[in-house]
Amino acid sequence: MENSFWHKCWERNMLGFHQHVVHPFLTQYFEKMLVSTDKHVFVPLCGKTLDMSYLARLMKVTGNELSAIACKDFFVENNLPFKQQKLGEYEHYTCRQLTLLQGDYFKLTPDLIGNLDWIYDRAALIALPKVMQQKYVEHLKTFFSSQTRLFLVTVEFPQAQLSGPPFAVTEADVNSLFSDFNIEYIATHEIKDKQFAQRQFDVDYLLEKLYVISRKDKT
Repeated sequence: MENSFWHKCWERNMLGFHQHVVHPFLTQYFEKMLVSTDKHVFVPLCGKTLDMSYLARLMKVTGNELSAIACKDFFVENNLPFKQQKLGEYEHYTCRQLTLLQGDYFKLTPDLIGNLDWIYDRAALIALPKVMQQKYVEHLKTFFSSQTRLFLVTVEFPQAQLSGPPFAVTEADVNSLFSDFNIEYIATHEIKDKQFAQRQFDVDYLLEKLYVISRKDKT
């Protein structure tokens, strides 16, 4: 999937993947998992998700997004004054608790992001086809330290019944992609009306699952 696909989605306002509410897994589970030392969360492929506003109430947020339209829309639609400046390959959009780095995710380096306590992925992994998911995950692992945890939301449905994005990611897929990491399954939510973000799916079943993933201790 080329970068041009996502640029065209934003240019044409084809945003069926954008949710107009904070994800319920965040409000139900995330705050309960926090410890006093948690200060920084990274949101890859963030779009203009409202989840970042929620997270910014709790800690510093760094998002990465390919589209400049999405970055500007996030601040404008949330009535947040921001500063914009070019630093290296990335355009930085910043306000007090939140920074968006506009540019290619696969060129990001850990020194640009800083130390992370959390990574939040609601719609990044599932936005990518199978052939790109391993590459995405291998790069994501470079941002982990011993204290970093990934709050991963996946979606499951019969893939043959729907051409993505989103793409179904099963529990077996998660176990394979993160085979060298600790994986804790947290919850499943069945979407009975098959309404996912702004789209209605014609599939036999539609599930969202939540995992928390961390590095295995080195011995």
